[in-house]
Amino acid sequence: MKLISIISILLLFIFPKIVFSSQWIEGNKLVIQGLDKITARIETFEVNVGQTHRFGVLDIFVKRCVFSKPIFKPESLAFIKIKDNSDRLSEVKFRGWMFASSPALNALENSVYDVSILVCKKVDKELKKSSSVEAKE
Repeated sequence: MKLISIISILLLFIFPKIVFSSQWIEGNKLVIQGLDKITARIETFEVNVGQTHRFGVLDIFVKRCVFSKPIFKPESLAFIKIKDNSDRLSEVKFRGWMFASSPALNALENSVYDVSILVCKKVDKELKKSSSVEAKE
């Protein structure tokens, strides 16, 4: 019995990444869907992590987004901050985590706008396109 315990402890020290790895992957782009309830128009837009997007009178700042590894149930989470600029004083109306699978779980409460996240993804920086044929000037 002691031998099995010693072997399992040694395996934890040898392969810690396998045992303690997270099921979440950091993303750098978030796809958000916004609904204007007055005009009934839906807008889907992408926001890079660390940037702000303007939707109507709302400023949506994406602080962090993560998504699950392919071996787990698909899920995306995002920590966002939403400021309402409709009055002279802009105030934070929402700050927290939103879940793609359950948009009503932690939602923005606004009479005009509805905001939900669709997916978080990791997009590699665009590589320069190379061509063997150069353009004529």
